[in-house]
This record gives sequence, C-alpha cells and structure tokens, in this order.
Amino acid sequence: MNPNKMPNPLPEEKRMLLAGYVLGDLVPEERERVEQLVLDDPVMLKELQALQASFEVMPQGLVPVVPPAHLRERIVMRSSKAVGVREPREPEVRQSRGKIWPVLVGVVAISTLALAMDNLRLRNQLAQRIKSDRVASILQQPNSRLIALTGDGNDAAGTLLFTPGNWQEVIVSLGDLPPLPPEEIYRMWLMLENGTVIYCGEFNTQNDGSVFVRFTPDETPPKGVKATQLLVTIDGSQTEPDPSREPVMTGAI
Repeated sequence: MNPNKMPNPLPEEKRMLLAGYVLGDLVPEERERVEQLVLDDPVMLKELQALQASFEVMPQGLVPVVPPAHLRERIVMRSSKAVGVREPREPEVRQSRGKIWPVLVGVVAISTLALAMDNLRLRNQLAQRIKSDRVASILQQPNSRLIALTGDGNDAAGTLLFTPGNWQEVIVSLGDLPPLPPEEIYRMWLMLENGTVIYCGEFNTQNDGSVFVRFTPDETPPKGVKATQLLVTIDGSQTEPDPSREPVMTGAI
C-alpha cells in the first residue's frame, strides 16, 4: 500500500456543494459553479461520482416500509402543490443547507427517499436492514463524516459513514465493484498517520456490484493517532488478512 497516493480531503464548503448537487438542493448559479469546479478539479469529480454512486445504490439495500399516517398526509399535500405554481424556495434552501451537513452525510450514504419522506422514514427503513438505533446514533453526532471511496483502475465508487474518534462502528456503501469468485474476498483497512494499518472487516458484493455493510472493527486507532486513509483490497477468503496487497479502492480522511 502506498500512502503517497492519498489525495487531500476537500474543504467542507465544497463537500456541501457536492452533496447539494446530488440531492438537487442547489439554485442554478450554484449548480453551474459545481459543474465548473468538477471540470477543473479531478478530486472533486471523484468525490461527486462517489456520492452519486451511493445515492443510486442505497435503495437496493432497503426494505420498503409504509409511512405513518401523518407522513402520508404530508406527501399527498406536497404532491398536490407540485402540480400548481411552485413557490420560490431559495430562502428555505439556504437556511436549511447551512445546518444540514452532519445529517446530509447520512442521507447521501443511506437513502434517496429522505427528501420526500423526512428523517423518520429514513430511520424506519434502516430498522429493516440493520440495527437502526446504533446507526441513528452515528447520524445524530454533529461531527459525523462521510468519506468518498473511489476505485483504483476500476469504476467503483462509494462512501463510508463514521464519527471521528469513534471507529467502533462504520457504515459502507459501494457500487460498481466487481463480484469476486468464492475463493476471494474484499477486505477494508484503515491507515493511520504513523503507518499502522488496522483491519476493519471483509465483504463481497451483490451480483450488480453493490454492497451495503456495517463494520464493527475489533481494533481502533490509539488515542491521539489520526486516521489518514481507507483502503479496500482483494484477498483469499480462507487466508489471514494481508494489508500488503494492492488496494482496489481508496479514500482520504
């Protein structure tokens, strides 16, 4: 593994713009700015592709649920208004997006339906797929972070949700990662600033190349030592985890 391949993380302002672009939450001037930025900046382009991949993949891992009555009424009212004259919404967008990033990282990584159904339905869906109480605790942390993962020599892209300083639970969403034969497995690693590599867990993909998984690593970074990079490698399914293998996906923290 080569830590020198790690790109610099994007400033929060640019990450918010990218997330707003994926969610359709930008005014025309902001959309034009994002489109120009990704043309000029390969790092922004890769992060945008990763966010879009997670946005498209996540509904495949969620079980449909019937929303509560009060949410159904809100959805019907919203749909009725949509066929009439649309109200200007720029002030609302600017007010909400100023506070949305900590929750937005979870929305982008977990569900394309959150805008229409609100966060309650998002958490109800998660309850059908994984331990929603634990996932909700990550989403509610004000410093929750979404890390973009991109393929090295392939079209794979995705995201990882975690809380800095608390590596006990991470949620991974990936797309376009080729399925492996039974004798091979994907393994995820966390690289620290001191060169130590921590094993996070293993997974394989669905037939369509997507994966949605929750890891609870046995080992966590020592206090005061920063994590710098995420890596995904291919290993033998019956062999001991080997961090020296060449990564097929990477992500800067």
